[in-house]
Amino acid sequence: MTEGRDFYRGLIKGYEEGLNRAWDELIGLTTRGYSPREIQVMARSKRQSISQFIRERKVRVREEAGVDLFGQASTAMTSEVLPGRAFLVESGMTVALKVLNDLLESGYEGLVISRKYPGDIQRYISGEPQMMWLTRQEKGRGIDYQCLSPSDQGTISSTVIKFMREGERRVVMFEGVDYMLLQGSDFQNVAKFLHGLIDHTISTRSILLIPINTAAFEEMDLRRLENAAYVLSS
Repeated sequence: MTEGRDFYRGLIKGYEEGLNRAWDELIGLTTRGYSPREIQVMARSKRQSISQFIRERKVRVREEAGVDLFGQASTAMTSEVLPGRAFLVESGMTVALKVLNDLLESGYEGLVISRKYPGDIQRYISGEPQMMWLTRQEKGRGIDYQCLSPSDQGTISSTVIKFMREGERRVVMFEGVDYMLLQGSDFQNVAKFLHGLIDHTISTRSILLIPINTAAFEEMDLRRLENAAYVLSS
């Protein structure tokens, strides 16, 4: 009886913490001067990050208590990821990281360009891929990663293309398309930028992973991107 009571106490406590966290996030967004559209996009983005938050908790439990809550990973999805293809990962970072890790563990060289600070996600990545931060911040004291501005598409493109041309079995994960749109980039320019990366992915027989937040796109724009690349949605 005591064990059952402790279980349900833990369940209720976790539920309470989750609700408090969600409302705190929403309150934080509403007090920073964002427009309703921006709040909607960011709220949906936060929701898509739930699986990553759960993974972080599982990692903490494994490190602190020695209890492994991770199930055996399926390789079925990764088997569909072939050289010379670009993939829109509509289910977000968790799936993209899973596919990336499978490729790195199979011998691929990796480049990760992320809106999220690389130091926060590197612990979830196998091996030692090159890590770069998509930010308007310039590299300075305390920043250990190369910084790329979301408005400098030329530098981003040349960085990715150079990496792809350096050798075989190359995988690039570019996470930040929705961030580029939120920063004011026109969709047509972003689409042209992505088409350029996709073309070089094909010509170099590399693999390009593009995790996206579908809420950041108009329906027609999303369909256009889906027509240009393969889609991973689960």
